[in-house]
Amino acid sequence: MVNYSRIDYRIEKISKIKVDQLSQFYQKVFKSRYKLLTNNWKWWYRLHYLDFEPIVLISNNKVVGQMGIIPVKIKLGNKIVSGVWYIDFAVLPELQGKGAGSKLVKECMKIFPIQMAFCNENALRVYKKFDWQINRTIKRLARPINPIKWMPILKNLDLKIFNNLFNNSLRKHLSVYESIEPHSFNNNSNFIFETFSKKKELLSPYPEIYRDEDWLSWRLLDSPFNKNIKFFEYKGNFAITHIIKSKNIRRLHIVFHYYLDESYEAKLYYSIAKWSIENNIDLLWSCSNDQNLINDINKILPKQFTKPITLASFSSDKNINEKLNLGFQNIQGIDSDSDIVPLVDNNTGLHV
Repeated sequence: MVNYSRIDYRIEKISKIKVDQLSQFYQKVFKSRYKLLTNNWKWWYRLHYLDFEPIVLISNNKVVGQMGIIPVKIKLGNKIVSGVWYIDFAVLPELQGKGAGSKLVKECMKIFPIQMAFCNENALRVYKKFDWQINRTIKRLARPINPIKWMPILKNLDLKIFNNLFNNSLRKHLSVYESIEPHSFNNNSNFIFETFSKKKELLSPYPEIYRDEDWLSWRLLDSPFNKNIKFFEYKGNFAITHIIKSKNIRRLHIVFHYYLDESYEAKLYYSIAKWSIENNIDLLWSCSNDQNLINDINKILPKQFTKPITLASFSSDKNINEKLNLGFQNIQGIDSDSDIVPLVDNNTGLHV
C-alpha cells in the first residue's frame, strides 16, 4: 500500500492532464458518472472562460485529487467581477482526512478572486478551516405529482405523508388552468435569447450571479442535455426547465425563473404543473433563497419536500468578503451544478 503521508504532491491545471488519467480518477471517486464527466468535462467546467480552469493533485504520475470549477461573473453593486463555483471537489478515499483536500483549497484560494460552493459536511469542514462565509438560506423544493411511481419509495414513510402523496387534489385544482406550450432550445433559440435579454437588472447591495447571453449560451445552448431543456413564457415572464430521468422517475426542474410582473407568478407555476401532468412528469423540483418565492411555491403547489443547501463563499479581498457575508441574492437551481446532480444519483429518485 502506498504511504501517501510521505509522498510529495504537485498541483497541475486540468488541461495538462491526459484524458485517460482523468477517467481513471473519475472511476474511483465519481463511479456513477465517470463516463459523463470523461466525455463532457470541458463543457462542465467551462474550460478557459475568464482564463480559469480546474486544478488536480498529482502523485506518482496519477491524479489523486481534483477541484472542479465553473467560472462565472458576479455582480457587486455596479461592478462585474470574476469568480468560480467549486464543484466535484474530491480526493481518493485513502487520502481523506490527511490534508490533501486542504492542499487543493489552499491553492485555489491563491488563484481565484471569489470562490463559492454548495457543499456537503465533508467539504464544509475543510472550508471552515479557512474562515469561509457560511449561508444556509437556500432551499431545494420537490413536489411529487405522480403517486404511482413513488410507491416503492413511500413504503417506509409515515401514513400522513403517504396519504398526502396519494390524493388527487392537485390534478383537480389544475384542471381549470390553461397549459402553456414550452419552447425548445433547439428550435426557438432566437426567441429565447430575445426574451432573456429583456429581463431587467436591478441594482442591489447583495452579490448576485451575473447571467448574460454568454452564460446562457454556455449553460443551455451548448449543454449536452439541451434537448431536454424547455422554456415556458407568459407575457415576458418565463421559466427555464430541465427534464431529467433518474431511477425511472421523470423530473422537471425549474432551474431559472424571471417575473417581469409578479402577479403572473402563480399563473406560470400552475401552467408548468399542468403541462407536467399532461406529459408524464413525476416530480417538480426548484431551488431558491428567496423566502417570499419559497412561501408562494408552497401555496401554489402544497405538500413540498424541502431541503436546505449550505453555501460557502470566500474572497481574499476583505471588502468583497464582507459583501459575501450578506448572502447572495437570487440563487437559483441553474447555479453551480445542482440541477444536474440527479442525473448521476443512483441512490434514490427522490433527490431533493
